Amino acid sequence: MPGKEGSIMKIRLFLAAVVVMALAATAAQAQLAWYDSKGFEAPTFRPGVLNGQDGWISEGGGTSGDTARVVVSPEPVSGGQAVRLEVGDSQGDYSLMAREIPDPLAAWWKVVIVTFDIYRIGPNQKQNLWWYWFDNGEPTYGLQWDMSNATHPFGWNPGATSTPTIFDRYVTLKMMWDFNQGKAYSWYDGVMVDNGIPISGITSLTGWGIYLSHDAATGTGADVVWIDNFAIHVVPEPASIVALAGGVLALMGIKRRRA
Repeated sequence: MPGKEGSIMKIRLFLAAVVVMALAATAAQAQLAWYDSKGFEAPTFRPGVLNGQDGWISEGGGTSGDTARVVVSPEPVSGGQAVRLEVGDSQGDYSLMAREIPDPLAAWWKVVIVTFDIYRIGPNQKQNLWWYWFDNGEPTYGLQWDMSNATHPFGWNPGATSTPTIFDRYVTLKMMWDFNQGKAYSWYDGVMVDNGIPISGITSLTGWGIYLSHDAATGTGADVVWIDNFAIHVVPEPASIVALAGGVLALMGIKRRRA
């Protein structure tokens, strides 16, 4: 019956439109893991020196800077294990963790998100904690600065801001580079810090480092930081989600049958 078939077609087209809009709306929320430490948990990671575990390198230097180490409770851990960076009280001490990654920009991903949790002992920062991409451009680094007692997700890059550092619990730092917009965003403890500062000169993203450094004079204090739940995610573009929706519609038989 033509009338009945027309009504069924209208219903199918309506449902198809709902599917397309729902999938497109989730595009900005969708994230795919590019690298995930999964909390530095066993069996991938074991307690002890981080170097050589799951592609990570670790190093300590200066007079009394210790190499990065995987540790367990009673040290602060958000799950079962975390990574400790520790320096003594000599200027030039450092403790480093770093990892190469496949370049997401070379694979045409245009939105890249880095997250990790930081635990610092209060009431103030004694030394500087730095984080950085291996690559050139802006913004590609940030820090928790001892002079400001604040967290600067994108350091002193043009337009970057800061927020007071939180102590004695794990706090999540999130940074997003949106190459579609040419802007970068950051959040600390779930609160936005940087709202779209300009990206310039970044052509590759090939690795990430976290570096506790005794930059102040000797005698200003030893320091220790714990890092957990490090991950890098990429976000599919909305166009790819719509294309996926089109495939879903085809499988549903929404397209008109050929005469």
